[in-house]
Amino acid sequence: MAKKSGAGAFIVGALALGLVATYMIWNYERKLELQNKEHWTPVVVAREDIPARTKITSDMVTLMPYPKDLITPGSARDRKEVEGHITLARLKAKEQIRASDLLAEGQAPSLALDIPAGMRAIAIGADEVKAVGSTVKPGDRVDILATYSEPNTHQETTQMILQNILILAINQGETDAQKPGGGAKSSMTLAVKPEEAELLMAADRAGALRVMLRNQSDKSVVSSPGVTVRDFGDHKTFEFATKAPDAEKATPVIINSPTRGHSSEIMIYRGSQGQAETQ
Repeated sequence: MAKKSGAGAFIVGALALGLVATYMIWNYERKLELQNKEHWTPVVVAREDIPARTKITSDMVTLMPYPKDLITPGSARDRKEVEGHITLARLKAKEQIRASDLLAEGQAPSLALDIPAGMRAIAIGADEVKAVGSTVKPGDRVDILATYSEPNTHQETTQMILQNILILAINQGETDAQKPGGGAKSSMTLAVKPEEAELLMAADRAGALRVMLRNQSDKSVVSSPGVTVRDFGDHKTFEFATKAPDAEKATPVIINSPTRGHSSEIMIYRGSQGQAETQ
């Protein structure tokens, strides 16, 4: 009987020690959690990627605790600070949202946010004919035709000088493609490289411009020698070679716009041959 009593006491003692150990672990974890809460602060983060120029709704953001030393300066601590505001740039999922990421109250978004890196924004005139029946809208891509007179022969030539050009805005800075009221009627703002802007301005001064609307999925670049009035009676078929976009291999017409009192020079590239004509 004594052996049984000793075995029972041993079991009871082991259970008591186990309970004490469990309590000590729970108590330690509780204290550790309280300490963490003292050093962690909830901040507003994006639930998912939020595009630029997007009005933030309640389902786009959430509160997430961060260690105080990892909180980005200016991060919002309350969802009301960001809900209803418009994003300046794209926000990534789980990214902390700062006041500087949002448009201030009453502030209008700037077109500069939409210009791709390395590009410039430049505007040209638009009307129903030039803007493809006023169907061109922001986000569309177009090719640009230039018609100019060759200085020596006074013969008109038409050629594509730029291709696959992005439309940033139309009319008075409209950037919303879904806005009712049609497309471009007075102006089109294009995204071009700096050297393309020079070409576009020279061509605009030397002759007339017209745009051709492209399919959004079509990225091809067409190499064309241009067309003159003499080509109308040849009844020949023009074979345009389609190739991948390549700025160095493109064959644009380069037009140097003259200044007052100086001659003008138009360099026309056809294939690999170039011929300068001076007036």
